[in-house]
Amino acid sequence: MNTILIIGSGISGLSAADFLGSLGNNVVILEKEGSIGGKILSYCCKATDSCSRCGVCTAHEKLADTLKKKNVRIITGTDIKSVTNTGEKITIKAERKNPYIDQQKCLDCGACAEACPENCISVYRRGDAVQYIVDYSKCRLHKGQECDVCMKTCPADAIEGKAAVKPLTLTGSDAFIATGHTVFDAAKKPRYGYGRMPNVITGLELEEMLSRELDFPEDVSDVAFIQCVGSRDPVLGRNYCSSVCCAYALRMARVLKYRKPDIKVTVYYIDLQAFDKTFTRFKEELLSLGVQLIRGVPFRVDELESGKLRCMVEHGNGDETIAEHDKVVLSVGMGPDLSSGEVAELFGLKQDEYGFLSSEKSNVYVSGTCENPQSITESIASAEAAAVKIGEKE
Repeated sequence: MNTILIIGSGISGLSAADFLGSLGNNVVILEKEGSIGGKILSYCCKATDSCSRCGVCTAHEKLADTLKKKNVRIITGTDIKSVTNTGEKITIKAERKNPYIDQQKCLDCGACAEACPENCISVYRRGDAVQYIVDYSKCRLHKGQECDVCMKTCPADAIEGKAAVKPLTLTGSDAFIATGHTVFDAAKKPRYGYGRMPNVITGLELEEMLSRELDFPEDVSDVAFIQCVGSRDPVLGRNYCSSVCCAYALRMARVLKYRKPDIKVTVYYIDLQAFDKTFTRFKEELLSLGVQLIRGVPFRVDELESGKLRCMVEHGNGDETIAEHDKVVLSVGMGPDLSSGEVAELFGLKQDEYGFLSSEKSNVYVSGTCENPQSITESIASAEAAAVKIGEKE
């Protein structure tokens, strides 16, 4: 029975683990963060009275399914130190941060979170996906102190580690790289005021807001989305389309209108990218709800004394207009994860001009948004396609 080493526990890594585990392989997922799931943990469901096909629910089902698989081992808080690849065998030396919570042993009793003296253990719960997450920055072990309260409290012996770190050596036949992406730092477009104006936020921040709150803030009655922030921009060295921004912005525009019908929503865009076969009908629905789709690029956002945001917009015909909004959402694009260069060096991968990864190794596979910008459904499909290749080798 083969052992497959998966680097990253976002939707692509989870999909590969679910698929390969179902084939009877032993699978080990190495995740550098203290939680499993990557950015899907922050995404909101974009359904209204009907499903919007955003894929978020499917992603959480993958997370829940993977946690249930006995032949899938998940190791969080892991830093990879070295990789040796003979072509037939891959050996990874790593360090695991402690305390380590084995999510598959966890009984979801909450005892560890309640007992932790530093309140560094929290629980993430969404549908059938439940996990306990350690904030290592708060943990006494990582402040040079001794503590084993959570270990002693856990009735299932699901928590390990008295020392701050534990060295690991893992061996497998194949490695599956799914390190995900990093969203564009909107502060690098200073003309939009992100980081200086509190009512200028990113699409990811709106996702988090909508996933937590039942209603949008009452004092916000006018919202604008600005597309292609950090995408299709040769000046920034990012002259590519991130492909997902139109989809998530339009879906969140519909959610806003559904939750607060009187809110005014405007989407400024260069081109609207069709995201699936329902796009035309979806666009018509948005227009019928009163969402304004304006082909034009805001080139400056200023904060007025009233607190309103003034957008100066350049249109394709050269005209310029001015509009005021309560809140501006920057649809930030995708780039490769910040660790991609290090991962490429460790596993002998190639990077394109933008930093996305590819592999020419016979036993190293790349999938998901570390390969190129992809939606949730595309990430699942690409992961399963790469996993099939591993299955075909057996």
